[in-house]
Amino acid sequence: MSSDAPRASLFGAHDTRSVPARLASLAGQALALASLPPAVIGFYLRALRLGRRSGDTVSLAIAARPRDLGELLRAARASTTVAEVGTGTGWTAIVLALARPDRHVHSFDVNEHEQRARYLDLVPATVRSRLHLAIRDGQDGPPPELPPLDFLFIDSSHEREETVTTFRLWSERLRPGALAALHDYCDEQYPGVRQAVAQLGLTGEERAGMFLWRKGPGG
Repeated sequence: MSSDAPRASLFGAHDTRSVPARLASLAGQALALASLPPAVIGFYLRALRLGRRSGDTVSLAIAARPRDLGELLRAARASTTVAEVGTGTGWTAIVLALARPDRHVHSFDVNEHEQRARYLDLVPATVRSRLHLAIRDGQDGPPPELPPLDFLFIDSSHEREETVTTFRLWSERLRPGALAALHDYCDEQYPGVRQAVAQLGLTGEERAGMFLWRKGPGG
């Protein structure tokens, strides 16, 4: 990378916290990273290094942080069939697949980010074989061939109406008792997620900035 190439930052462009506050947050994220499964830690560190070296500001800005990933993996720990709406550059889908060797992750996005292939190359073919990535708008609902789901992770547009539509369509594919997680529920930059949860009248809990909802036995 040339010396005048833009430097990737570990903090989002909208992060206005002081330097001490940022460093304290970084220390907390380091502790959270250390608690993740070894395979996930290895991938995350390699992905961070690749993102920094390549100037991939997109991935470093949108990828879920270790604390979020820890809660996500705990929520999905018993799940073997997972769907993600909003693949981005693939970090979360890869982490979900790495965390459990019998898990298949079906991830969808409206387009394929050009950086995604670089991160997929960081994991073995046996992991990539359990990652099913496709181009699809969340508002179109799940494809007919998608199997019943144990877990659903929505991390797409974050706009209220789109989130409402996406949740209504995709939650129908969840098995009774399965969980759905909506990312960035507590992020003030994305008020549409909280607004969508309120509009849907969902009852659940907040964990690490996500909203978790469990499907009842009657659907």
